[in-house]
Amino acid sequence: MRALIITGASQLYSSALWYWGALMSNSVHPTGSASGNIGTSPIPKGIIIAVPIAILLWSIGLVLFWGLPDYYRQSPETIPGFYLSLIKRKIVPWFFVMVIIQNYWLSAPYGRSWQFLFKSQHLPAWGSFLLALLFFIGLWSGVLVGFSYASGPHPWLLPIFAIGLGAPRWAQTLWGTSGIGMYLPWAGSAVGSAILSRCLWLWLGLLDTIQGVGIGMTLLATLTRQHVMGVLIGSQVIGGVVTMIARATSPNAVSPSTTFPDFTAGVSPAIGQPYFWVAMIMNCLIPLGFFKFFRKEQVIKP
Repeated sequence: MRALIITGASQLYSSALWYWGALMSNSVHPTGSASGNIGTSPIPKGIIIAVPIAILLWSIGLVLFWGLPDYYRQSPETIPGFYLSLIKRKIVPWFFVMVIIQNYWLSAPYGRSWQFLFKSQHLPAWGSFLLALLFFIGLWSGVLVGFSYASGPHPWLLPIFAIGLGAPRWAQTLWGTSGIGMYLPWAGSAVGSAILSRCLWLWLGLLDTIQGVGIGMTLLATLTRQHVMGVLIGSQVIGGVVTMIARATSPNAVSPSTTFPDFTAGVSPAIGQPYFWVAMIMNCLIPLGFFKFFRKEQVIKP
């Protein structure tokens, strides 16, 4: 439950930041300069929004720093063969493989995928943000309640369900960057098309968030807390390095059309892109490895 609450809150916060970015980009003057001030005030909008957020986060940090007992300030005990034991657990290298694949193929078009949510001629940005609130508060609360009850007698349920989702992050990026979701003729109208298309994008994002929590639970079910922290810190470093490499060498570093081709031009030209198949197959292989290693290495077997 704690993992679901934290993940849902972070996803909602990310949505709010991207919504703010969309508002700022929409307030650009014809001369090319952004109207960063509020009315006639000389104070930029960024200060009005970012400073209270910074004060809130610093307050939380100070409360944690002064409120936690001294036990949390001591250095952890040395674990003999710590890194060797990590490598021996096959789920750990596969977790790093997942980080490398996702960051290399999906990090460059990540911003463009988020722009799809708020860039529409028929749906205002505030409407898209309301849809995000519906998914990441309403539906996420239902997910929280459902898995909190079901995971009591079956702690393996959430990891297995998350792994079985396949590659929702890849599917979400495909929907947001390939032009498939720009217009749905069966929706009845342009407004209905914009709403339904973004609902599907948000649904795929919700599934991706569930998968992230479930894969995190696979680590908790197979490793100690110290080993989990080591894996997460290592994945942050590896992910940052791979993201920089992707921005320099990835086929979609400049345009997503190589890995997420424009299907509005036709199916045959799109599926003729070789990198489309490479990215799709590599992302679809990720859950297969977790299925194989999680069943063998989890501490509590069903």
